[in-house]
Amino acid sequence: MKQAEQRSILETLVGINTVADNELAVAKYLADLFKKHGIKSTIVDQFPGRANLVAEIGNGNGPKLAFAGHEDTVHQGNDDDWNTPPFEASIVSDRIYGRGVTDMKSGLAAQAIALIELVESGAKINGTLRFMATISEELTQGGAHLLSEKGYVDDLDSVVIGEPTGVPVADVESYFHSGGNDTDSTTIDTLVKTQLTNQHFIVNAHKGALIYKVESFGKAAHSSTPHLGISAIDKLFEYRVAEHELFDSFTETDAELGGTIYTPDIFIGGKQVNSIPDYAYQEVMVRTIPQLSNDKLIEHLNALIDKFNQLDGFNLKLTVEFSGYPVKSDPESTIIKVAQQQAQVDLDEPLPLPLMQISMGTDGSQYKKRNPNLDLIVLGPGNNTAHRANEWVDLDSYYRFIKLYYDIASNYLK
Repeated sequence: MKQAEQRSILETLVGINTVADNELAVAKYLADLFKKHGIKSTIVDQFPGRANLVAEIGNGNGPKLAFAGHEDTVHQGNDDDWNTPPFEASIVSDRIYGRGVTDMKSGLAAQAIALIELVESGAKINGTLRFMATISEELTQGGAHLLSEKGYVDDLDSVVIGEPTGVPVADVESYFHSGGNDTDSTTIDTLVKTQLTNQHFIVNAHKGALIYKVESFGKAAHSSTPHLGISAIDKLFEYRVAEHELFDSFTETDAELGGTIYTPDIFIGGKQVNSIPDYAYQEVMVRTIPQLSNDKLIEHLNALIDKFNQLDGFNLKLTVEFSGYPVKSDPESTIIKVAQQQAQVDLDEPLPLPLMQISMGTDGSQYKKRNPNLDLIVLGPGNNTAHRANEWVDLDSYYRFIKLYYDIASNYLK
């Protein structure tokens, strides 16, 4: 496939607005693209207008590898912050701009094209290469959960998730001091001395995520007689202080992922200044590690809430809104060795895909939960402009990753 067509596929995907909806349009486009090249696929409907896609090639007589990604994007934010229309692919110099181009439609497109080129080359696929595209990764990982429940990961040996793992070399120092990722100081020192544009990494481990709401129910009263009411805000504040102390008391750490990250980001209560508030709530995200599991954290939180609910005036309720588990894969796994070996050939970068561990989550949480023996890595052409205005990916990385995915599959499935 010529580069003009490869670019056109990515431009088409960026032009489909999939902000937490409308993924069916992406699934249909890719299904039609696969059909054009003789590849059968299955659209897995989930909600109206929202669908996953699964395609597969190979003879089934060997290892089973999957390329995986998501079809949805986050919101574009303030349109005025964009220099180009967010839902139109705009090429400026050697970059292509648009919402979702780096997270992760460039990875999704590159994986789909690699699948097509493997078929058209006549290469022998001694095993199975499965392509999985999901809905709602950004909010719920619901598509990955559904595909897992349907058994699509049960027989897999390895998965490559095409989320962005590139860092412009100019940003390396600030990126690795942002608190959301980790790599060794030698790698950072090597990179900052180079003059090349990008460095891509393999993510072999990332934290899980726990999102929950704590609601406080009080008693309304006129503000002139506050003793007749119970302030839901005051009670939630008291609990919130204790919750902070609880998380401060945790000492568990992981050698690769570090400690638990606790961020109570939403606190809402009250409706008008002359009424005692009878309702308030907070929402919290926790980035989790294996040593202090999601289930264990929920036990701690329930115990704390039960303790407060025994006190006069407290009526608190915990609701778990999302639970995604940490992901860790063996640094010596075959998929990592194959990818690093091919990077020496396909990527013109200072280092051949050094390992990195991050705090952000992926659909891998659902896949590893279903199949704990899975070797799972995150590796994609995008970069650290994900979720920002003026999100971009450089076309050279995109083209190189098509070849890299092709070669990873060819060598893994020999």
